[in-house]
Order: sequence, then C-alpha cells, then structure tokens
Amino acid sequence: MKKQPIDWRLLAGFSALLLLIIVVGVIGIFQIQSSAKITSNLGQNYLPIQKAVLEMRINNNFYARGIRNYFLWESSKYLEAARVVVDLERIDKAAEEFDRQLNIYSSLADNLKHKKWVEEIRDSEKKIRDLGSKIVDLVGKKNNKQEVTQLIRDFESYFYRLDNFLNDTVQNFNLSQIKEEIKKADSQKEKSVSFLMWSLILGVVIGAETGWVVYRNHKHQRKKQQQLIEKMIRIEEESKANLSLQIHNQMGQDLSALRIYLDLVNQKFSQDPKQAKKNIAESKKVLTGLIKKTHNISELLRPPSLDEVGLVDTVEALIIQYRKMGQFNIDYQRPKKPTKLSREHSLAIYRITQEGLTNIIKHADAKNVKVSLEVEDKFVELIVEDDGKGFNYKKLLKPPRRRKGDKLKLGLQGLKERVQLLGGQMDIETAPGKGTLLKARLFREG
Repeated sequence: MKKQPIDWRLLAGFSALLLLIIVVGVIGIFQIQSSAKITSNLGQNYLPIQKAVLEMRINNNFYARGIRNYFLWESSKYLEAARVVVDLERIDKAAEEFDRQLNIYSSLADNLKHKKWVEEIRDSEKKIRDLGSKIVDLVGKKNNKQEVTQLIRDFESYFYRLDNFLNDTVQNFNLSQIKEEIKKADSQKEKSVSFLMWSLILGVVIGAETGWVVYRNHKHQRKKQQQLIEKMIRIEEESKANLSLQIHNQMGQDLSALRIYLDLVNQKFSQDPKQAKKNIAESKKVLTGLIKKTHNISELLRPPSLDEVGLVDTVEALIIQYRKMGQFNIDYQRPKKPTKLSREHSLAIYRITQEGLTNIIKHADAKNVKVSLEVEDKFVELIVEDDGKGFNYKKLLKPPRRRKGDKLKLGLQGLKERVQLLGGQMDIETAPGKGTLLKARLFREG
C-alpha cells in the first residue's frame, strides 16, 4: 500500500487538540486542588477557629453572669427566686468549657499572631478566674463590702476587655480571613469558568479547522482518484486505438497482399511454375513480416517473457536491446532477493524501464546509464540514472505552448500516473548539466 505524505495542517490540528486536552486537564486538576485547599482551610481551620472563639465568648459570658448572680444572691438573700440562677457547678463548668475551647483554638493556631493571642487570652482568663474566685470567697462576709465592690469592678473590666478582644480582634480577624478565602474561591471559580469557556471556544475553532482539513483532503483525494480513473480510461482507450490503428495499417495491408499473392500462385501455378515459386517466396516474406508484426503488437500489449522468464531477465533483455540502439554503456544491478511480483507491478516496472531508457536515447546524450532493481519485503524499487545533460523538470511541468519537450513531459506524466494508479510513488531528480535520476517505488501487497 502506498505510503501517504504527511498532511502537516491535519497533524497540527490533531496535535493542538491533544495539547488543549492535556492543558485543560492539567490546569483543571490544579484548579480543583486549589479549590479543595480553600475548602479544606475553611472546613478544618477557619470555621473551627470561629466556632471556638464564639464558644469562648459564650462560656465567658456564662461565667461572668454566674459570678454576678452569685454576688447579687448573697447580697439580697430575701430574693429566694435568685437561687435558681445561682449554681457554682455551672460556673465551674463554664470555665472548663472555656478552657476546652481555648485549647482547640490553640491547636488550630498556625501563625505567630494567633499564638500570641492565645497567650493574651490565657492571661486575661487567669485574671478573670482569680477575681471570680475571690468574689465567691468574700461574698457574705462582714466588713468586706467595699473590697468586694472593687473586685466586681475589676472583674467587669477584665471581662469586657476579654470579650471585646475576642469579638473585635480575634473573631473579626478570623471573619476577615474567611471572607478572604471565600473571595479566593469566587475568584478561582470565575477563572475556571473563563478558562473553560475560552478552552471550549478554542477547541471548537481547532476542531472546525481540523474537520475542514479532513473534508478538504477527502474531497481532494476523491477528485484526484476520479482524475486518475479518467486518465486510466483515456490511456486504455488510446492504447486500444493505437493497437487498432497498427492492426489496420500494418497487418491489414499485409494480409491483403498475402491474399493477392496466393491468388496469383493459384492462377499461375500450372501456367508458369517459376513465377508461381517467385510469388510463393514473396508470400513467405509477407507472412514472416506478419509474424514479426504480431510479435511487436504482443510486446506492445504485454511482453510474453514477463510470464515466461520473469521480470528480472525480461528487463535484462530489454537493456541488451537498448545497448545496441544507443551509444552508451548500461550497468544493470539485479536484485539480491528472489523477485515475485504481481502481473501489474511487473508490467509497470518493465514499462518504466522502457520509457526511461527511451528518454535517455532521445534526450539525454548520456555516456553511462545505471539501472538498479531492488526488491524488499514491503516494496520494489527501480532506479534509472544517467550522466546526461539533464533538464529543468519544474519548468517542464508548467503548462506551456506546444514545443519539442512536450513529448518528454507527457511521457514522464504517463509514468507518474501509472505508478500512482498502482499506489506507488515516483520521483525525478534532475537539473541542466547534472544528469537525471528516476526513482519509482511500488508497494507490495501484504
């Protein structure tokens, strides 16, 4: 099968699509990891910190309210209902819960600022607990009203200071951190949506361009195939017409002459035996010519030797003929491997060799010619090379007015078309004064 040339636009399109998929995948993974990290920070750090700070404020308020109620109950024992809200165990429990939440906050502290705040909270808490314990011990004792009142004032001052610190400093800072993380998440989402949108647009553009290249190539291939079929039909019809013309012009006339001679022999055989013998001799000459012309026509259609002795020996016999016809030396390199080709491939190689040597005789003015036939597992390759005067191949291919070189051009085009029809490829390397190299490669089936 013919090895197709690389379509770089199509390759670039598929490569771009593959690269786009890889880039989208890599960036998508990075964005997912980034979003997951933000979510993880919110779920494992900032939100638990916020909850711990809120619980500390609540328990700090419970503790302060318990101390206040205890002071009020001891100062106003006649209010029996006040005993309902006074419970030292609840006060201690609020203090313990505050400590537990502070430990949680301390375990989540991941920077120096938070760690510094933990120490400040512990110091404030210790002062509040110390003042609360003194108030509980002094309430109800005589001659200590003024001291208790001062302790209550200090207690309230430290309580509000700690509550304000937890609310205005720690909690607000943590809320700002949460808002920043949410802002990052929103920004990441917008970037992801924008990236996916542009990737989709780019993918559609590349896909459309690639699809157009595929469609164009398919259309071009179909058109080229149709042209090759039409040329093949035209060549076949021209060959039939040429064969018909040769049969009519050559064999028809000779057969008519042979019939006339046989009539003369029949008439004069008894009257003039010498003339009859002469006519028989002329008839034999005509018959010999007919046999030769029949052989030539057979060679024109398909050399019988291709089927009888094979391609290699038939090409060698052809080269021997051209050695006699031309004034140049021909070096023939036979293939090293056994040659087993289809009938079509064998005939194509034979015709290409024949056309190449004919062009050398007519146009090249060469002294040395090299014919090389190489057979590989996947292809068979023919090289016909000469050291003649060469020609401008690109200029020859341009559509010109009728000129002497047109026959050469048509011959070369015919060779290329023959090779292309068989799924092969042919290259011609030449330049004025540089000789000519003709290389034809046909791909073997299987």
